Amino acid sequence: MKKLSDFLKPTLAGKGLKKGAEGAEVCFYAKEWGKDLLDPISFSRGILKVSVSSSSAAQALVMEEEELIKVINTKIGHPLVKSIKVVNSGKS
Repeated sequence: MKKLSDFLKPTLAGKGLKKGAEGAEVCFYAKEWGKDLLDPISFSRGILKVSVSSSSAAQALVMEEEELIKVINTKIGHPLVKSIKVVNSGKS
């Protein structure tokens, strides 16, 4: 029995929607991992852009960057995320 992803990914690729779907999946896994620490903004060309609310949250995320990349790439199934860009949206 074939999995849904065996049909879905080629169909999305054929319609030019694969990159958008992968970006949404990356952002979903980032939000799931980061819970209240970060808010995903976008994913493009291997760079995940996230927003944090404070400089201490940004520093904590930078220290855990490799772990987040590893978790997302493991869930996706291939090395899609190369780096993370952190944007501090807070004032502290």
